[in-house]
Amino acid sequence: MQKRKLYQKRSKPMFKRKRSPAKTVMSVILVVLLLGAIAFLGYSVGKPIVEFLGGRQVEKDETEVLPEENLPEKEPVVTEAVTKAPEETEPEVTEPPEPEPEPGKRILTMTIPTGAGNEEYIRSRAEYAKVNGYYGVSVELLAVGGSVKYQTANELAVSANAVSAGAIPDLKACADIISEAGLVPYARVSALTDHIVSWDKSICYLFENSTSTWLDNAMNMGGKPWMSTFSQPARDYICSIVKEISDAGFEGIISGELEFPPFRNSDLNYVGSSVKSADRYKGLQDFSNAMQGAFGTDKAYAVEVDAQDVISGRAEVLKAPDGLKAGTVYVKYDSAAVGLRVVKTDETEISYSGLSEEDKLRVVMRSVSDELSGSGKTIIPAVTDEALIPELVSLGYDEQLIVVY
Repeated sequence: MQKRKLYQKRSKPMFKRKRSPAKTVMSVILVVLLLGAIAFLGYSVGKPIVEFLGGRQVEKDETEVLPEENLPEKEPVVTEAVTKAPEETEPEVTEPPEPEPEPGKRILTMTIPTGAGNEEYIRSRAEYAKVNGYYGVSVELLAVGGSVKYQTANELAVSANAVSAGAIPDLKACADIISEAGLVPYARVSALTDHIVSWDKSICYLFENSTSTWLDNAMNMGGKPWMSTFSQPARDYICSIVKEISDAGFEGIISGELEFPPFRNSDLNYVGSSVKSADRYKGLQDFSNAMQGAFGTDKAYAVEVDAQDVISGRAEVLKAPDGLKAGTVYVKYDSAAVGLRVVKTDETEISYSGLSEEDKLRVVMRSVSDELSGSGKTIIPAVTDEALIPELVSLGYDEQLIVVY
């Protein structure tokens, strides 16, 4: 029988070997030093990494990401020491320019009532024209009959008492008021209807080969002298008036009544060859040309005639129009003055009976255009009824310069 081997189990000591105090202290010190070294190393290496990563995040958040092809070229960064923060300046605000106002239309005639030639009246009329969109104002400065409507320095006008009561005291101030309202100042003068200074024998029509003054009626019937278109002193007088108007600042002038008196056949024999000649129209044209020269060739000068006189052939200033330097002719249309028929110089008649006011205006103005065709003159209407202006515009006339009486 085989003998069982018996193994003797080693027994552990019941108590551990006791360590010495010196070794324990040394172990603690080593552990503390090891932990300190790890902490120092972690702080030294980790802080820059954290700051770097944080800076990248801020830069990413604050910087707009651009496509690579749009990235601006890098420029060297130049740092300067800033000792003081720059003062903030408000951005300059530039207001857009105001649009130019559209030019007005039509020229308003201003007639100075007796005793009302003061600046208040002129200013009120200029303001009315401005508010109602007019282009200009035409002031009557030499009225039919020869009354001067402003304080002139012309000695003959003053000595003949031609200056009206309440005349405009300062002609330049009058033009300035109109201009300051944004309007163009015009003047109107009646060229040859004077019955005041024409009592001067050097200015009026005389009986041929005599010093007797021709009158348009008997003295006891209120007969009056007329200014002679052939008189050089008469031209000098009117040109002096026109030059004063120009020097005061008026930019345009309309010369009306460039015509002969209503001579009867017997009157023609009394006055003589000057008014019986077939070329007498040249005296009217020469008178007008002298006025235009006095006003200034660089300014707007026009003559005015009545529509019925153009149609009838009695507007002598327009006969052979090449002799008339004025390039503009105002044709005044007054339905009442035209009437229902016009008798021409050849005794033929034009009737307007049965026509409406608009149709009558169209027929008259077409007749005027036909009569002045080929004259080279610019025709501008002058009307007493503003309601007719749209009809004139439809005929092709420029509304800007149409005169309203």
